[in-house]
Amino acid sequence: MTTHTHPSRRIGRGIAGLAVSLAAVATGSPTAAADVQVFWVATATSPYYAGTDYLLYASTTQGAGARWVIFSDNGACIGGARTDAVPGYTPMVGMTWIPSTAGRHILTADDGQTTKSITVDVKPTQAGTTPQTPPTPTGCGKLQQLLTTGSGTGSSAIGLG
Repeated sequence: MTTHTHPSRRIGRGIAGLAVSLAAVATGSPTAAADVQVFWVATATSPYYAGTDYLLYASTTQGAGARWVIFSDNGACIGGARTDAVPGYTPMVGMTWIPSTAGRHILTADDGQTTKSITVDVKPTQAGTTPQTPPTPTGCGKLQQLLTTGSGTGSSAIGLG
């Protein structure tokens, strides 16, 4: 006995299979947790002074893919950017930090899963220097995260490879 399948059923099954395949590709496989592993201030000078720029860096777990990291100073967001995810390299992100006040500053890097903090004591602006003004923070809110590519094109973010 020969069974005949109606052509529209075969097409419908094919389209359904294609839809399932595309959904799997679009959502991708889950990535490993991208915990902040290391957070540091890259500077050759000590002590720290108000109105002087310093570079903050954070790295996440290698192989975890790109991850959004928010930097804050005493709880206030000072910027956020996506880590670079280059195969074989530790995902990193950096930004410029310019403390505007003297005193104790608790700097934090938060990727939404793990937070690392550094406590830094900042001295008043050095005599005879013109203090720099901190840039307007970018990448702090969800909307800014969606609008920012994470490639380091924001005013305060530095993408690293």
